[in-house]
Amino acid sequence: MSFELLHGASWMDQAGCIYPIKGFHENWLRANPELAEGCQNVSELVLKKQWISISLFSDGYLELLVPSMEDSALRGRLGTLLGRNRDKWKKALIISMDAEGYSIFGPEAVDDNLQLDSSLFIHI
Repeated sequence: MSFELLHGASWMDQAGCIYPIKGFHENWLRANPELAEGCQNVSELVLKKQWISISLFSDGYLELLVPSMEDSALRGRLGTLLGRNRDKWKKALIISMDAEGYSIFGPEAVDDNLQLDSSLFIHI
């Protein structure tokens, strides 16, 4: 599966491959130590492997934990993920693990070229 947004919890690697999770991200870390590479929590894995933590709830609310919103390649992956799946989410919250800040927006923030507006990230 590539760039497919799934209900529940999942990971997205640097190539856009999606890894569905039964339960919570922390449970996956404990059950997959070889893939977790010693990471003890979600933020450690996001930063170490440059993966994205995805949680999509039934009402279309989407939470994404990302390594850095300053990374243009990561913004491109997010744009692709969000653009290809516009019909599956209504509001997204993105939290960057390398800075204090967040972004909340709807599907209109992803343009027709699947680019995420870089001005959306709010530093606090």
